[in-house]
Amino acid sequence: MPVKRHFQLLVLALIALASYGVLEYTRHNQATKAEHLPEISFYDKLERPVTLENFKGTVVLVNLWATWCPPCVAELPSLNRLQEKLPEGKFRVVAISLDKSSLKEIQGFLNAKGAKGLEVYWDKDRQAPLKWKYEGLPTSFLLDQAGAVIKRYDGPYEWDKEPLLKEIGAMLP
Repeated sequence: MPVKRHFQLLVLALIALASYGVLEYTRHNQATKAEHLPEISFYDKLERPVTLENFKGTVVLVNLWATWCPPCVAELPSLNRLQEKLPEGKFRVVAISLDKSSLKEIQGFLNAKGAKGLEVYWDKDRQAPLKWKYEGLPTSFLLDQAGAVIKRYDGPYEWDKEPLLKEIGAMLP
């Protein structure tokens, strides 16, 4: 086969590989409006079981975090400020701890890290890692009022800064 033909096949293969990479990246980082997270139960500050169904009618930012995760801890104050900036009846941060400790310890940790305004939620049964698709911690899911996943955010963010504040604020009724 002539060298020119090999080169053309190589270029076509690279284009196909790049296209696949873009599609795969988009699939992992952008969810469709119809996608919902699989149902799990987690616990509130009174150790009552809670599901995402409890938050329907509200735009929700579900944040998975742990005390042993430095990037998670770094973003807690900005999640707290985001909760304070947006109307409570229309928006809620649901920060779910994946720690193996206790609710009392998790609440104390949040208070110490400047996130006193965040409600305490705990996945003590470790259901999220088994049922939800994500790469690592922290991971956040932005849900519309019907509970559909609008977007997944991998890694830590400054939640109370532009453009995220504007992006989330635009979803509020």
